[in-house]
Amino acid sequence: MAANTSNNPAYVYDNIRQNPTKVNPTSAYTVGPNDNYVVCGANSIAITLDSSSNSPVYITVIDGVTARTGCTISIATLGVNQDFTLGATGCGALCTRVGPASTNEWAVVGAQTAS
Repeated sequence: MAANTSNNPAYVYDNIRQNPTKVNPTSAYTVGPNDNYVVCGANSIAITLDSSSNSPVYITVIDGVTARTGCTISIATLGVNQDFTLGATGCGALCTRVGPASTNEWAVVGAQTAS
């Protein structure tokens, strides 16, 4: 995989647009080390990001023509749980790791709410 630079940024290169690994879970799911694109396959499920999850990853609630509701992105960062709600009208979020994997800190862009 090429280095991420201004000419080759992660959100363009790291398989989100080129040969993505897509998963469509119907129950709670932890993003794997090779997942690029996660589609909530049911209402009210939690998608967890942990230190082994791939970065960046795009998570959406649009499952074909169905907009799922109540899906959340869950992150345990430095012992504090953070939940990001994906709205049926918000469609999805781009999640990118910030810093080393061991800290499990993420930037989540596009979520409807955070708690």
